[in-house]
Amino acid sequence: MRAAAALACAVVVLQLLAGCGGNAAVRENGPAAGPQPAPAGPRVAVAPMENRTNDLDASEIVRNAFVEQIARQGWNVMPTDESDRLLREGLGISYGGQLGATTPGEVCGAVGADGVFYGEVQEWLKTTTGVYNSIAVAASFRLYRKDGTLAWEGKDRQARQSVPQGGGGNIGGQIIGYAILNLVNPVTPFGKEVGRKIGRQLPPGVLGTK
Repeated sequence: MRAAAALACAVVVLQLLAGCGGNAAVRENGPAAGPQPAPAGPRVAVAPMENRTNDLDASEIVRNAFVEQIARQGWNVMPTDESDRLLREGLGISYGGQLGATTPGEVCGAVGADGVFYGEVQEWLKTTTGVYNSIAVAASFRLYRKDGTLAWEGKDRQARQSVPQGGGGNIGGQIIGYAILNLVNPVTPFGKEVGRKIGRQLPPGVLGTK
């Protein structure tokens, strides 16, 4: 009986992480098959995101997924470690909330880029009431040219609401599954998917030849 219960619990956890029974199915997507396009076109940087949530990791999870996605699409994007260092050394900026004290043109000049992405995480929520589980992530990015004009903006929101399905002993197994989910971070896959989906919205050529 214990083995059967453990197996049912594991299945429930996998189903929950895959987004079963919710408003949005989120799955970890690996790199696209085949070779990535060689980086080309104007050089761009992705500045630290403004984080309007209580989760300190939220902005980096979304930003890293966004950077990986646009690099996969062939954008000539600077490594964030490099652009972050140049921003700290040149403008004293270490987090997204400080960007309002400067301009996109100054940021581009400090990092040596032709364009800069500003981003914001608006939602990063996990609510659990008994066995009811609700997750929501929302973020946005804007691309500025080095002359300060807005070239593009995109946003996305991913959400899921889950309650146990079925009855009898299955309810008990799903309750255990929800308890286990509270020990890990089920929001992370949604944050990565938001970053990737916004990246996919980015059209080529918005800063010139790509």
